Amino acid sequence: MIYNILNGGGIVLGALIGRIAGHKMSDEQIDSILVIANLSLLVIGIQGAIQTENSMLMMLSLVLGGIAGTAIDIEDKFYKLGELLQSNFKGSDPRYTKGVVQVMMIHAIGSMAIIGPVNAALKNDGSLLILKTVLDLISSMIFSTSFGFGVAISGITTFTYQSFFFLIARFISPVLTPEVINEISAIGSLLIVALSFNLLKMKEIKISNYLPAILGPIVYHFIRMFI
Repeated sequence: MIYNILNGGGIVLGALIGRIAGHKMSDEQIDSILVIANLSLLVIGIQGAIQTENSMLMMLSLVLGGIAGTAIDIEDKFYKLGELLQSNFKGSDPRYTKGVVQVMMIHAIGSMAIIGPVNAALKNDGSLLILKTVLDLISSMIFSTSFGFGVAISGITTFTYQSFFFLIARFISPVLTPEVINEISAIGSLLIVALSFNLLKMKEIKISNYLPAILGPIVYHFIRMFI
């Protein structure tokens, strides 16, 4: 659990540094940095998504997860949460709220955010989360130059999200086989690809509504155990 705390703290620190540095940079410089960061995010997502060994499971998980997420409108709830928290940092400007929610997704749905806490729980190996802390610190520095210190909110949501997987891994460790973890990570990576489309303004996708898809491989494995 200490590694999750470290990760959340790294995001807050990065947001603070980025916010200070952002005052010394022009809008053009900030935009140029964000474009490269978003393109890099796209590449990382593609690299992770193609690791799937069961593309049908990935598609089915995303379809059913998207239906469930849309039914309860997770995206809207995330937006309202971001709006509530962001108002304490930079007013209620929708542009900043949307940006902060997207950064929350970046830090939470990647493969490292899943495999990291699982490894920490099952193997007591926090090396991946330490690496993720460094990467998240850098990314929060970059995005806070544009979206403000509200990016620090992602530190809280990332800690909560990763702690969930840490605890789940402790309770259902027999289910979290390497195959299941790989498929969960691949789905998370594909969501990263979709998120990069949003950030690059290529396509507007309600990413949060697809989060239930991450549970697809776990449910599938449970079903196979009894068939």
